[in-house]
Amino acid sequence: MRRNNRKNRRGAITSIDLTSLMDLTFMLLIVFVITVPVIEFATDVTPPELDGKTKAEEIENPVLITLNQAGVIDLDSQSVAMHELDSRLLRLRQERGQVNIMIRAHGERPYEDIVAIMRAAQKAGLNSVSLMTQAEKIQ
Repeated sequence: MRRNNRKNRRGAITSIDLTSLMDLTFMLLIVFVITVPVIEFATDVTPPELDGKTKAEEIENPVLITLNQAGVIDLDSQSVAMHELDSRLLRLRQERGQVNIMIRAHGERPYEDIVAIMRAAQKAGLNSVSLMTQAEKIQ
């Protein structure tokens, strides 16, 4: 009987049970599918006040970026393409030092366009960005 026990102990495993590995794989897949959409990249945006205390004339070293209804971007009255904006802002920062960006956008433009302008300013190392609003009309 001892010989039979030794043969069973030395015998090779001919199959591997993959059930537990498949369960673990599916569990990890479910966890990642649930958690990845929750992770979002955010840009810190403080919405402007309607009756801001600071007027455009009071800001030192301003750079005005205008986004009109057609989507044309003007940087200090010069038309600029979106893909050129960050390099132009970087050049402005190198020439003038730290500048204050003021964004005036048409009300019908998507908010994504404004965020793209803010990202270009952030890439250029400009952290002072203001959104311009019109004064509230008193009736």
